[in-house]
Amino acid sequence: MLRRSVALLALFVCAWLAWMAWQPPFISASALSAAHVLPDRPGEDAVLWRVVTRRMIVPKAAAAMRETLVGRGLPVISLKRQEQVELHAFDDPRTFAKREDAVRVRDIWKKAGFEAELIKSDNRFGVALGRLYLAAYAQQLQRRLQKEKRTYIYHRRQLSIPTWRFTFPPAPYRQAKALWLKVQETGVADPVLMRESRFRLAFGHLPRKALSDKTPVLR
Repeated sequence: MLRRSVALLALFVCAWLAWMAWQPPFISASALSAAHVLPDRPGEDAVLWRVVTRRMIVPKAAAAMRETLVGRGLPVISLKRQEQVELHAFDDPRTFAKREDAVRVRDIWKKAGFEAELIKSDNRFGVALGRLYLAAYAQQLQRRLQKEKRTYIYHRRQLSIPTWRFTFPPAPYRQAKALWLKVQETGVADPVLMRESRFRLAFGHLPRKALSDKTPVLR
């Protein structure tokens, strides 16, 4: 009789263990709530991200970009600071004592399709063929001058000039990524999506007024 009771008890325990093995673990309501807010990728929503546009050095272009972003209802923040920029300068090699002589040469360049402008230095006049900050544009102008076999002089130097970027309030990754896509849809080329910590390293030292919306306004 005792052996039969032990056998029945063992059978019951085995059945119970088998049943438990097929059941999902019990999760409390609080645990379910906590699990629901976990991001799809660990740390993604725990870190703030920032959208930043590329550097702009032409005030009118910066003003136009700002108006476009504001017109789309985006919470744009202007970011202005002085930066070292390389200037590529192309000039007619001649200088003139008389302004009218320089004007005559300038007009010849303009008729040929170049954006020539008068320059003056030490009571002498000259003709500037281009002042470019982007190496790609400088190379295009240089290739054109060489192709047309025109004589010119070229020099470059470092200048400290005002530059503009545009940024937006920091946000979790998903929101920042959606904003990054919206900014691209406005026509802004290659905006950067960076961690807020990296943004602070690059721009956190700027005074508060540099982060104010002081972008030139188009007239």
